[in-house]
Amino acid sequence: MLFRVIGGSRLASSARPLLAARPLLATRPLSTLPPKRNQSTAIVDDVDEEAEWDAAFLEIADKVYDSSRNHQDSAAGLRQLIKSGLLKHTDLRDRPDRFFRAHRLLGRYAVDHGPGFWIRFTVHYNLCFGTVLAVGGPEQVDSMARVQEDGLLGCFALTEKLAGVQSGLIVQTRAEYDSKTDTFVLNNTGKTTGAYKNWISQGFVADKACVVADLTVGGERKGPHAFLMDLRRNGQLVEGVSVGDMGIKTTGNDLDNAWIALDNVHVPRTALLNRYAAVGADGAYKQASADIKPFEMIGQRLYTGRVAVAQAALSYRRRLFEKTKAYADAKPIPAFGRGTATLSSIPQLRALFAEAEVTAAALEEYLKISDCI
Repeated sequence: MLFRVIGGSRLASSARPLLAARPLLATRPLSTLPPKRNQSTAIVDDVDEEAEWDAAFLEIADKVYDSSRNHQDSAAGLRQLIKSGLLKHTDLRDRPDRFFRAHRLLGRYAVDHGPGFWIRFTVHYNLCFGTVLAVGGPEQVDSMARVQEDGLLGCFALTEKLAGVQSGLIVQTRAEYDSKTDTFVLNNTGKTTGAYKNWISQGFVADKACVVADLTVGGERKGPHAFLMDLRRNGQLVEGVSVGDMGIKTTGNDLDNAWIALDNVHVPRTALLNRYAAVGADGAYKQASADIKPFEMIGQRLYTGRVAVAQAALSYRRRLFEKTKAYADAKPIPAFGRGTATLSSIPQLRALFAEAEVTAAALEEYLKISDCI
């Protein structure tokens, strides 16, 4: 930038997919689920598989989405979800439907438990390792499998203190290639703290950091590039890294936010995400295509993030609408000689609910079209 459950789900049954109540990953024979007319068994099988995935994802989300937790416990919940393998770090590329579906499912929890865990989730999957997926070379992308296996957490260190609303356009953190040690030396310290990475979600607990820094090779500036580095090893900050807490927020305080200072932090040459640009063993900088700047591809994660936020906002709106409608349906009001009525029976309110339902249906239909595109 969430309450503990024992023996039950926090989501109302009406808010869960109908098939989500089935036993976790229990497979039904296709013979028990006959296809509709003109519908192939392959399509039915896909639907059944997705229902099982929804059920499994919701089951673990019920256990880990808990706003009462502190930073470490909330982070442990995300580690548990990552290690489950339900959502892989490559799903943004290979299963984008599942990637965005996960964001929508978690968005419903934010109504009751705040946005903290949802933000933690998308920072890890979209901003940090989504960037690795976008601008990392094959070996760097493959390394994410080990990250998943170990349940390591990532943060995205782009925003800087003095950048303000021009976050990303102003990058003062420096990465200079040192040919003597075959490393990059990262720095954002100096006379002021203006280049400190700022408001970095999950920065207080992350093991990995995707750091955006202005690269210099042989005395020549090459512009902002992304580096995947160890922020912590075995829970301890690596040498040269300092962090500080951004303090209490109005909501989502189960999510940690940190400033990050880098003081002569050495990272290996392989830390530079090198799909579009690399520094070879000879110290030469090579760009894969003159038409594609690495930072332009880093910016794609901000785009997919906005899509995920917009989709999750609709899920949030649906859950909030359900709760509001349920309250109005159950709230008794005087009916002046006609017994009792409910709040939702007031004509003006009934009309508002009907209008909201129509608007929501239109938005969700548009979302389906967007998914197809």
